[in-house]
Amino acid sequence: MRSTSNSSSSTANSLLLKLKIQKLQELKTRRAELQARKAEQLRRIDVFARLGYRPHQQQQEFHSSIEDDVLYGGAAGGGKSVAIVMEGLLACVRYPGIRVLLIRRTYDELAESVFPVLAKFGYAAELGARWNGTERELRFPNGSLFRFRYMENLADASRRQGGEYQLLLVDETTLMPPGVVDILKFERLRSGGNVPVIGTRSTCNPGGPSHAQVKARYIDGTNHGSNVVADDQGLTVRFVQAKATDNPHLDGSYHRRLNSIPDPQRRAAMRDGDWDQFAGMMFPEWRRERHTMEPITLPAEWRRYNGIDWGFSAPWCVLWGAVDEDGRVYVYREIYKTQVGEAEQARQILAAEAGEQIGPRYADDAMWATRGDARPIASIYAENGVPLTAAGKGGRVPGWQRVHSYLGEAPACAHHRELGWETCPLLHVFTSCVELIRTLPALPHAQIGDPEDADSKAEDHAPDALRYLLINLGGGPRFPDVGAPPAAEAEQELKAPFAGRYAIARGPDDPDPDDDVPERGAVRRSPWASGPD
Repeated sequence: MRSTSNSSSSTANSLLLKLKIQKLQELKTRRAELQARKAEQLRRIDVFARLGYRPHQQQQEFHSSIEDDVLYGGAAGGGKSVAIVMEGLLACVRYPGIRVLLIRRTYDELAESVFPVLAKFGYAAELGARWNGTERELRFPNGSLFRFRYMENLADASRRQGGEYQLLLVDETTLMPPGVVDILKFERLRSGGNVPVIGTRSTCNPGGPSHAQVKARYIDGTNHGSNVVADDQGLTVRFVQAKATDNPHLDGSYHRRLNSIPDPQRRAAMRDGDWDQFAGMMFPEWRRERHTMEPITLPAEWRRYNGIDWGFSAPWCVLWGAVDEDGRVYVYREIYKTQVGEAEQARQILAAEAGEQIGPRYADDAMWATRGDARPIASIYAENGVPLTAAGKGGRVPGWQRVHSYLGEAPACAHHRELGWETCPLLHVFTSCVELIRTLPALPHAQIGDPEDADSKAEDHAPDALRYLLINLGGGPRFPDVGAPPAAEAEQELKAPFAGRYAIARGPDDPDPDDDVPERGAVRRSPWASGPD
C-alpha cells in the first residue's frame, strides 16, 4: 500500500511540474507576442510628430541618410544636438532591440547640451521609454537601449571594450581627442541578433583636437558634401552641411550674435562653416595658395636639413628642407608612418635620400632619453648611418614662434617673381608633403596651460618636425653693416651660423672643413642648443 501511495504522489508531482513548465512557456510566449505587438505599434508611430519635433530641410536630409558614416553640421545654429538625439530615438523605435551609444568629450558637455534636449522631449516617455538618470540610459518597451557616455581620452574609450552597439552617435566630434572615435567606430560596432549595424552619425563645428582628421575624412574627402565616397575599408562616408541660415526656428537675434563675433577666425568657422579658419587656430596666417607649390628641381648647392619627430604607435615624421640664398626654406619631402622601428626608420631615411648630402638632422630631444635597459633611439639611428642633432632651443613655444616667422612674407623669390609676385613667404612646402599641409593649418592652440603653445593632444607630429627644423635655422640670413668690420671678418660673419647653409654640398672625395659635416654614425649637438630639456 505504501509503495502504491508513493508512486501516485510522484506521478502527481510530475504532472504538476509539467503544468507549471507549460504555463511558464505559455506566459513567455504571450509576453513575446505582446512585446512584438508593442514593437510593431512603435514602428508605425511617427516618432518626430509624437515628440513634437519638426526637422528642417537639412535635418531631414541627415535623418534620411543611409550611408555608414555621416557627419552633420559644420557650423553653429544648424540644430546639431537636437538632430543627433532625435536620430538615436528614431533608431530605437525603428529597430527593436538595438543598442545605441551617444558620446561627448566630458560629462559637463552631456549635461549642458544633450540632457536638456532629452528633457525638452520628455525623455521620450511618449514612446514608452523609461529614463534611468543614475545609469544615464533610456530603455524602450521593444528592448532597445539608448546610452549616454563621455570619452575624455583613449582610456575612457578602452573601457567600452565589453560593449557592443549597432549605432554610434558622436556630438561635437572635432572636440574629441584623436583616436577615441576610431576605437568605438571600428571595434565596438557589431550586429546584434536580428539588428544590423547602422553605423556612425556625428556632429561638429570646425576647430578642436580632431579638426584635421574630421576635415580630411568628411570635408575634403567628400568635396564639402558634393559626393558620397567609400573609405579604404569600404565604408560609405557623407557630409550634410547645415548653417544657422538653414534653421527657420532661429530668430534674428541669433544671426546678429553670430555676425558680431569679434574674432574673424571664430566668426568664419561658427557662422560660415569655414574649415580653413576656426577658433583657436594656431597658424591663421597659413594660406595654401601661397605657402604650397608644385615640386620643382632645387639647386644642388642649397644646403639640406632634416626635422624629425619620433613615434611608433603615434606617427613618426621626417621632413626635408632646403635653404636658398635668401634664407627661405623649401620643405620638399616627408615621411609619415606608424609601426616602424627605429633601425628601420633610419634605413628608410637613407633610402629616401638616395645619396643626398644632408646637413644636421634636428630631432626630438626625447630621442636621447633612456627607457629601462633600452638604448637611446638616437644611438640606434647613428648606428644605422643617420646621425642626429638634438633640436633643443628652449622648448615648444619658441619653436612655434619661429614657424610664425617663416610663414611671413618677404620680397619674392626668383620662382615667384617669374609668376608676377612681389612678395612670397619664407616657407614653401611642396604639394607632395600632404601630411604637413594637412596638419599644420589644422593645429589648434592649447586648451590648458600656455596659450601660446599648441594642443599636444592634436595631430602635431609634422608641425613638431617643422619647428625642430626651423628653430635651428635662425630667422633668415644676417648681413654685416657696410664698412663696419674688415672684409675677412665680414666673410666669417656671413658663414656663421646662418650663412653656413649656403656652402656647396660636397661629396666624400671633396670635403670642405668649414662645412663641419658630422662623420657617418656620429651623434652631435646643435651649436645653438644648450642640451635637451
